[in-house]
Amino acid sequence: MEKVSSLSNSAAQDKIKLNIDHAIDFAPKPRSTRNYGITIKYYNDGKTEVAKRLDYQIHLKVNQFRDENKVWQLCFDKTDLFIDRHEPDFVGEQLANMGMGAIYPLKVDVNSRNEIFRGIVNHGEILNRWKQVAEKISDKYEGRYAELYLEKMEKKISDRFELEYALKADMFWNVFFHPQYLKYDGSLSRQSTLFFPVIAYKNVAFEGIQSVEPNYTDYGTFKVNFFSESELTEEQKIQMEQKGALKMKLNAAFDLDQNGGLLKHARVDWNLYKKENGEEMSAKRIVFSAYEIENSIPKTDQEALIQIEADNVASKKKKGFWASLLG
Repeated sequence: MEKVSSLSNSAAQDKIKLNIDHAIDFAPKPRSTRNYGITIKYYNDGKTEVAKRLDYQIHLKVNQFRDENKVWQLCFDKTDLFIDRHEPDFVGEQLANMGMGAIYPLKVDVNSRNEIFRGIVNHGEILNRWKQVAEKISDKYEGRYAELYLEKMEKKISDRFELEYALKADMFWNVFFHPQYLKYDGSLSRQSTLFFPVIAYKNVAFEGIQSVEPNYTDYGTFKVNFFSESELTEEQKIQMEQKGALKMKLNAAFDLDQNGGLLKHARVDWNLYKKENGEEMSAKRIVFSAYEIENSIPKTDQEALIQIEADNVASKKKKGFWASLLG
């Protein structure tokens, strides 16, 4: 009898705990840090070979305001960009990498639902960094292409609201700030919208069902799932240069810390497809993954980060980290 009781208590402890609003609490520990490895893979025409791949790191610092209740300041830094497993070598890639160095580190204030409410709060720092970066670009590159890049970036960075709008077309930004800290119904699900830029520089709204699994994972996190499926609109067909009857579906999975709700891992799998003879034929596919990096890994060791995602991720994490990450 005692053994049965012990098992029951253990099972009860594994059940997730939501707050009074039947939502996941967002209350990350002050002065905490988290490093993410980001990998984005693009596939075309149903091929298993990757057409394009991006890898980079995001370094997050969390601070809580002492004079404001349930308000945190998040500082994001973006580093170590690799394109198709090598450092940026084309002029366009190098310019983009230098521009990234001006925009980050970037700070925003968020509330208890991880919603940004004061926009970018260190815009002055970004402007100062951009002046230095723009001088370096002018010294290193000549020609109309570099001039156009400087003009475009100057316009975007100098306007805080324009810069905030541009961030909404960033995959990591959309995943990290996807609303997960809202009220769920009795079945732990709700209607939701996930914005994801499957069209270059343009967000697409995916309407779907979001659900929380009833038990914590065996590595101590909330598991949140999202699924959406829809027909491609005529406008989207033009933007994606596609014809015919096409559908797209999006599967997303998030791991949030049991204590504090901060994002730990995320995976988004988007597929554009058509049906032929009853089978799905993929036209385009994007797989985005964000995975927590152990602090012991040097941030400059990009090859090690690539191997974390490409080889045995599960063996380097606690038991149960998604086998699907290797899919």
